[in-house]
Amino acid sequence: MEGVPSREMAARIAGAAQGVEGVRSALVSSSDGVVLGAAGSEDASREAALTSFVALRGEALPVHGDLRGMGRQLAGSTLSQVSIAGADGDLLIYSIGRGTYLSARIASGRSVTASSQLGDLAHRASNLPEPTMRSS
Repeated sequence: MEGVPSREMAARIAGAAQGVEGVRSALVSSSDGVVLGAAGSEDASREAALTSFVALRGEALPVHGDLRGMGRQLAGSTLSQVSIAGADGDLLIYSIGRGTYLSARIASGRSVTASSQLGDLAHRASNLPEPTMRSS
């Protein structure tokens, strides 16, 4: 997984996201559904798989609703945020670049206040320098 944040950095990002008021749990995962870092998640593997599935499908949706590209990323398609509302709270997914996503489970009624802070965190995370290989 070239270019994705280190597990240590991913854990720090997830921890910072969980620190946002209203956030129940947060995780950073790859587009392959691999958990890179998690905070407060009871089933991080399941949440990472859901995040990957939703994010990749979101990137395949064009702006004008033509579903012929479903399942394939369309040329020039980028995903910045997906919001899913549920009975017991919401799920917010942010692309943080290099095939990596930040997802956060939000308590009911807290998405509006949490999304601004999470969006800022995702933006900062997407601007982190790419990890480099250290030689000895």
